[in-house]
Amino acid sequence: MKVILMGLHGDACPESVAAGLAPFFKVQHVTMVRDGDPDSPWALIEVDDTYEHVWDVCNNLRGVFHRGKPIHLYIPLHQDHASHEIASHARIDIH
Repeated sequence: MKVILMGLHGDACPESVAAGLAPFFKVQHVTMVRDGDPDSPWALIEVDDTYEHVWDVCNNLRGVFHRGKPIHLYIPLHQDHASHEIASHARIDIH
């Protein structure tokens, strides 16, 4: 599953992002994107966690600052291989 991390500083690298997020995610790979402002790169992070876990972590880290900048974690809508704890055929009744 993929997660986008914004709010980084220009000196961020894949290793520092992976190490910083290791307590929260099973990080598989980090790709840095440095297009635009060189002092504000973002990272595309591949994790080996369920959608529900990733959603919880993204919500729990909302409002957290890193060296004076707020971080933002986004779950891209299109995922090639997103695993869910809830079966795709499960029924949800909303009244």
